[in-house]
Amino acid sequence: RTQSVGRTVVGALQYGRALEALPAIKQYYAQRPDKRIPEDHMEVILCHQTYGNSDGDPDNDKAVRMLLSRNANASVFLVFDLTPSSGNQVKNLVDEYLNRHGGYGVGAFKHASVKCRWNPTHQDVEIVSVLPRQFPLRLGSGDCKTQGKAC
Repeated sequence: RTQSVGRTVVGALQYGRALEALPAIKQYYAQRPDKRIPEDHMEVILCHQTYGNSDGDPDNDKAVRMLLSRNANASVFLVFDLTPSSGNQVKNLVDEYLNRHGGYGVGAFKHASVKCRWNPTHQDVEIVSVLPRQFPLRLGSGDCKTQGKAC
């Protein structure tokens, strides 16, 4: 499964590489050196609803981090679901982000969608945004834990 996801991400990144070759895109990002080309024009979003979850598979989380690190200079983002069963490491990461950005902290809500990207300096994921939610995502049960297979 990890190889399949990896190939899909690499294939999606080809679109971004094609955009990078366009003169107008080159000019746009020459004026914005802090941006990853072409993050204002396309993003590859890897949704991993059980990332950092105490019920999830640590090997899957490791594979996701490896995929992000190998594409650190590309416009690849990880989106995962923060839930009451999320691990302490993920909860602390979100809490630190919210405290730095004037948020209420993880205790103010039960569920959130968290968007991250790879930070090559820290060699780990860094949070880009947190969207608190009132209700959990609708997930399947048993082995059907993806939105596409929701039972």
